[in-house]
Amino acid sequence: MIKTFENCSPEYQITIVWFFIFLTLLCMILAIYEGTGKRERKMLLPDSVLLIVIFLITAVLCVWQRAFYEEDSMILFKIPYVILIVIGIGVFLYVGLKIFGIYKYRKSCLRENAVQESLDNLPSGIVFFDGNGMPKLMNRKMYQICQNLAGRDIQNITELEEALGHPLKENVFYDVDLKVYCLADGSVWKFSEKEIITTAGDRFFQVLASEVSELYRNKVLLKEENQKLQEMSVAMKELSKNVITLTREEEMLSMKMRVHDNLGYSVLAAQRMLLRESEADRDVFLSQWKQTLDLLNKDNESVKGEQLHRQVQERAEILGVKIIYTGEQIWESHIFELMDIILLEALSNCVRHAGASELYVKCSSGEQEWIMVITDNGQTTEKDVKEGGGLSGIRKRVEQCGGTLRICAESKFSIIVKIPKEVRR
Repeated sequence: MIKTFENCSPEYQITIVWFFIFLTLLCMILAIYEGTGKRERKMLLPDSVLLIVIFLITAVLCVWQRAFYEEDSMILFKIPYVILIVIGIGVFLYVGLKIFGIYKYRKSCLRENAVQESLDNLPSGIVFFDGNGMPKLMNRKMYQICQNLAGRDIQNITELEEALGHPLKENVFYDVDLKVYCLADGSVWKFSEKEIITTAGDRFFQVLASEVSELYRNKVLLKEENQKLQEMSVAMKELSKNVITLTREEEMLSMKMRVHDNLGYSVLAAQRMLLRESEADRDVFLSQWKQTLDLLNKDNESVKGEQLHRQVQERAEILGVKIIYTGEQIWESHIFELMDIILLEALSNCVRHAGASELYVKCSSGEQEWIMVITDNGQTTEKDVKEGGGLSGIRKRVEQCGGTLRICAESKFSIIVKIPKEVRR
């Protein structure tokens, strides 16, 4: 037979009493937990009744231990102790599950200051004004921006509008063109307003401050680049006006050089023919003069490339001059053409002024430039050499390529030409 509470051993009785004391405390915690939450207050009445019942059972059991240990006047002591244990376990499970459910629900719900904390963590500034213009909610970033704008706390929307219209110049720079505010810390902010109407019909005004520092810097940089492009465009227009003139001058210079060169060569060829009185020389002489006349009449085309190099060799053969090349000649084609033009003038000069029979061309290549030195075996000339039209024209052509031309006549006449490898064509 199952023993009643009064017939069980004192150790069991004390254990059951302490268990119910623990249940009483647990029910008190549940009642307090429900009383602090709006959603759980409707369950406060039945849980309070449960608390009272458990408290009374606990009180009776405590009284039995002290005053009625040898009496059996209360029916509660006639209940089997197993039933008391089952009741206690049931109450423990009920209260525990209720507390766990309330805890889980509250953890998933927003706290009263959760909205403010969320707004404070925003990188943008935001403030809400009610229909009367009073601030209802402002985050930390907007508070800092208002301190920079007005130097004090903003009390209403009117003060904020005044601060935006007349910010403190020592703290804020207002860009009129882009309509942004540049703070002293280098950040740039743009403000926007929006009216919000709730489902209940309440009106609120939202003022949002968005950081546009990166966009502002890119905008300023783009503006500077556009200004430079406009200046370059003006310069290009001015340069384009001179392109026709420069082209015409270059063509005229080229024509003058060729006329000077061909006339000089024709005179020298005529002199050779008269000295040798050869029929073959007469045909060459007539052909050369025909070319010169065609050049004056502008009927011939420019000579370039292999044709120009072949013309140098033919002219040297007619004038009786042997061209001796030494050194490296690993050059680009446009450099060869310029060197051949220089050799045409050098051939005429060495025969006319020095009576030379050999022309020495020494070529070399440095780290930054190409070098060509031209000498001959003719008679020593005077130290002061005056440049004629031919040498002056060649010098100008060389300088247009970024190079230099130097004439030496101290011991032996020589022409030194240097042209950079990054040549301007």
